[in-house]
Amino acid sequence: MNKVVLVDDEHFVRKGILALVDWQECGFEVSAEASNGEDALEIIERTKPDLVITDIRMPVLDGLELIRHLVEDKQFPTKFIILSGYNDFKYAQKAVRYGVVDFILKPLDKEEIEIVLKQLTKTLDEERKVKEYRQNIIVTNLFEDLVSGNIEHVQQEQTDLLCLDSVNQMNYLIAEINEIISNPIERTRIESYKTMIGDAICDLTKAEIWAIREHELLRFGLAITDNHLASFDHNILVFVSSLQKKLQHELDKSLTIYIGQTVNKVNELHVSFESAIKSLQYKYMNVSNQPIIFDKVKDLSITHMDIDDHLYTSLMESIEEKDKKNIQEKIDLIFSEFQVHLFAPGSIKASITRCVNKIIKTIRSMEGNEQQLTTLTPMLHLHNSSVTFIELKEYFSELVLEACEYICSLRKKNGKGDIYKIKAYIEEHFNENISLKSIASAFYMNPVYMGQLFKKTFGVYFKEFILQLRIDESKKLLRQTTLRVYEIAEKVGFRNSDYFVTQFEKQESMTPTEYRKSLERNG
Repeated sequence: MNKVVLVDDEHFVRKGILALVDWQECGFEVSAEASNGEDALEIIERTKPDLVITDIRMPVLDGLELIRHLVEDKQFPTKFIILSGYNDFKYAQKAVRYGVVDFILKPLDKEEIEIVLKQLTKTLDEERKVKEYRQNIIVTNLFEDLVSGNIEHVQQEQTDLLCLDSVNQMNYLIAEINEIISNPIERTRIESYKTMIGDAICDLTKAEIWAIREHELLRFGLAITDNHLASFDHNILVFVSSLQKKLQHELDKSLTIYIGQTVNKVNELHVSFESAIKSLQYKYMNVSNQPIIFDKVKDLSITHMDIDDHLYTSLMESIEEKDKKNIQEKIDLIFSEFQVHLFAPGSIKASITRCVNKIIKTIRSMEGNEQQLTTLTPMLHLHNSSVTFIELKEYFSELVLEACEYICSLRKKNGKGDIYKIKAYIEEHFNENISLKSIASAFYMNPVYMGQLFKKTFGVYFKEFILQLRIDESKKLLRQTTLRVYEIAEKVGFRNSDYFVTQFEKQESMTPTEYRKSLERNG
């Protein structure tokens, strides 16, 4: 409510005005009364009201002189309404020169004065908004200068605005909201987050913050001074733990907080800012998502690399084999590597993305559609999002297990058609150096499963089938050509002629040479 002081030397007039107007409806409350200009001057200087309603003619100090003194000598921003029982335009002209809002004749009309007051309330609200906007710009620019180290641009009136003289210690703090960002974030939501963070700090500390700086993703930076820590025994970790708990409850999201090194001078705030930025690289050093204090992690070495290829390969094999126990063991091993070698967040996300891409490639090779995976979206937007170590592992595990089921269903769906393609492939390439494992790999199938499916479909094991193809072709060559035995063995896919002869004899109960001679005898 806007505060108003009533000034009139007649007691009953003041009480009449007090009773006449619906002050609350008009946006005002009467904070004080005065019976003369001199008393009014003391009250106004002390209480700084938004509006003074004063009579013109009063003893000691009249209304116009009171206004002149406050406007010209004191430069008070207070608004004035003059009451007078005299219809004197000279008073009105002089009042306008002092910026008086209105000049109202006695006896007062309720409707008239309430219209004036309501309009004045709108004017005061607009002026406050403009003042607040300009002040926010000044503070924001000042804060930006401080964190960037451009301290030479900071002027005295700006430092007075932030009350920097009372600050003996400060830390730059970054609050990171963990959330998968699949679509551009609306400006209103970002502003809402900033407001919630600012309000939470004010509620906890009973102290105002200077400004909140937006970083990439959902990260918000601000300066915490010793004024904020007074209620927390000047222990920033105790304060940050309370802030994290409060915001996580209000946001219903996990929050990671980074604390730059402590500095003692305002012109060193950029040092704390830079160290807080560096702290972002240590996000996944602890599983429990505790606040990260730069002074405690600055000597640790961050790893910027990828995990070993064999981890990718073994995970994909477990997925294709639908070995869920092995899958979980592989995921645990991968995330253990991240922890043990202190992987940077960017490197962890890159490694996870590589695994995801391999899963997508396998699904597409089986004529599947990766968009069928409901858990894929968080992984596709991982680089644009912030998540905790536990959340990342959970998202990844859910995707891998869902992909495992989907790949299994694709294999069942496509298995029957694929096995005939495989049979045709073998019949075309049996004379080459092929094996169950190489063909299974070419068709993105598990070798054991492919062997079982082949036997179930055709009633013969893979090795027996390919051996029979090679023996049949060798018999044809023995009948139609004069090639030597070792040449025929090579042509039909045997790398060792002795092995060829042994297998031929097992199948036909005679050697290749004996088979050819029998043809000659019958010829």
